[in-house]
Amino acid sequence: MIKRRPKLPQADRLQMYFGEPYVIDLPEVPGSFTIIQPTIGDLVRFGEKNFFPTLGIFTTNTTQYRAMLWEQKIDWNEISDFELFCLLYKGINPDAAKMLFGDNIDFSRFEIKTLPTTDGPQLVLYDAEDNIGINDTVYYMISDYLRDLFNMHPEDEYTEDKILKKWWVEKDQREENRKKDKEESSASIQSLISACVNHPGFKYNLQELKNVGVAQFYDSVRRLQLYESATAVMKGMYSGMVDSKKIPPESYNWMGDIK
Repeated sequence: MIKRRPKLPQADRLQMYFGEPYVIDLPEVPGSFTIIQPTIGDLVRFGEKNFFPTLGIFTTNTTQYRAMLWEQKIDWNEISDFELFCLLYKGINPDAAKMLFGDNIDFSRFEIKTLPTTDGPQLVLYDAEDNIGINDTVYYMISDYLRDLFNMHPEDEYTEDKILKKWWVEKDQREENRKKDKEESSASIQSLISACVNHPGFKYNLQELKNVGVAQFYDSVRRLQLYESATAVMKGMYSGMVDSKKIPPESYNWMGDIK
């Protein structure tokens, strides 16, 4: 059975843009979570190599771990992202977690429990000392928020075809071996910062950027991309090289919603 990620209501994007804390407090789960938004300066001081591995534990999916899961005789199509989180959460860096949750959450104290419910046994992570629980809904709310906050949306790839499963796993293993051989690192926020501060349309210098929240920064990155794309379309239209009748208005509206 393929376990797909459920669709949940998105957090308020205006509140996210202005750096307001995001509170998750569900009546069916003990305790609550408050996610605080770090600034670019926070990431600079802590170090992205120290921070992003912990962030990845919250934002990843089973597709990204399919080779590792396959080696453990686990089919990534039949395990949920929450169940994967329950396998990974012990690797959370406590100092990195404090940048997102403050001092109120200690993930080292959580233990995996199976609780009876009217819908059958439910998997939860539970901190008995502070009486805080994480069920699948709480996890997906945390994960979806952090994905939107940091503009991280990994692709889901599912299949029931046995041959395709094997091909995907072998492809991931080859790519992982190439990364190890070349000592490659994942995409860096430093490259985005460099691109922005060297763009004439970016209004922050390096020192000012340290005080900008990550949501506002990633919004600026995407807005600049939208602006450049719209400008290119309009130049083509005004030059007569592009038929404006075939161009939808949203293609040259750089002030529209960012998807």
